Amino acid sequence: MKKLAIALVTAAIIAGVAGYYKYQGGGEEKNWITQKVTRDDLVVSVSASGVIEPNFQVEVKSKASGEILQFDFEPGDRVSRGQTLLTLDQRTERRNLALQQADLARVMSELKSAKASLLEKELKLKRTRKLFEKSLVSDQELDSAVAAREIALARIGEIEALIAKAKLAVENASERLDETVIVSPIDGVIVEKTVERGQIISSGISSVTGGSKLCVIADLDRLFIFALVDETDIGKVTVKQKALVTVDAYADKAFEGVAERIYPSGETSNNITVFKVKVEILDQEKSVLRPKMTANVDMILDTRPNALLVPEEAVVTPDDGSGSFVYAVQDGRLVKKEVKTGLSNGFEIEIIEGLREGETISLLPPAHDDSSG
Repeated sequence: MKKLAIALVTAAIIAGVAGYYKYQGGGEEKNWITQKVTRDDLVVSVSASGVIEPNFQVEVKSKASGEILQFDFEPGDRVSRGQTLLTLDQRTERRNLALQQADLARVMSELKSAKASLLEKELKLKRTRKLFEKSLVSDQELDSAVAAREIALARIGEIEALIAKAKLAVENASERLDETVIVSPIDGVIVEKTVERGQIISSGISSVTGGSKLCVIADLDRLFIFALVDETDIGKVTVKQKALVTVDAYADKAFEGVAERIYPSGETSNNITVFKVKVEILDQEKSVLRPKMTANVDMILDTRPNALLVPEEAVVTPDDGSGSFVYAVQDGRLVKKEVKTGLSNGFEIEIIEGLREGETISLLPPAHDDSSG
């Protein structure tokens, strides 16, 4: 399509299609604002605006802490899932791993000691029972031996719990060490970089602030616009409806798109209610677009290719329903000509009958209608 609805009129005015027609007759000079009848594609659409957003984006943080030793990527660079983004100084995490391993070794040693103590208590209980059967020890001594064995068993249970906790700490410390090498979680493009080499970052696990943000990676393979459509127009919009998207950076290009989703609940601000419509950009040249660009969206309702067009204000339709007409310029005078109109986009209207391409018409009716048909 050659132009969007609004662009049709704007381009025509800029190009100087409209002009002044001067006629000297009867001692009076008449100035008329005129325009040629042209052919072009007519587009009827619902217009809205929004911001271009990526399919999704991921904020990358580190589970490890330390100084950044290397971070060579810049915004705009494409990265692959699993590709190394940056590396941290591993000394802090190595020390932490060593401490956790030492703690695990300590509780393992305590377990050996506790097992030896349990063996001793079980042997003592066995001897005490034999002596008790021969009435050589008292009930109190037997009860004491039984209690000592139970205490030794409980101690082993406590140490085994400490061992399980220490093993988890070692596993976590090992993971933190591995995470000093930070990789991309998705295929995408770096759209934001917030740290540089030499900067010390905090862990996203241990920090109450959630840790340092390193960068943001976006999936730009699919681009969307969340267009805000006025409540008076939302009833005209349907899912899978074609759309044309324009941005200021590429004013001469209309990017093809489609309405993917219409959100059920409206948003009200300053007594104006709008509905959010998710539009996906499908154009093959969409790679030139960038997230956060402001975009204008025209959701196509109807089209007329190669239609005979005049400005909407040139067509006069009386209240009595007698039919529409325009004022054509012929031999230096305005002549009323009945026309049959078709599709309109609010700026230009299709002429089905009554005019030919290239004729000159007046955009405004004369002050005194003394023309003849």
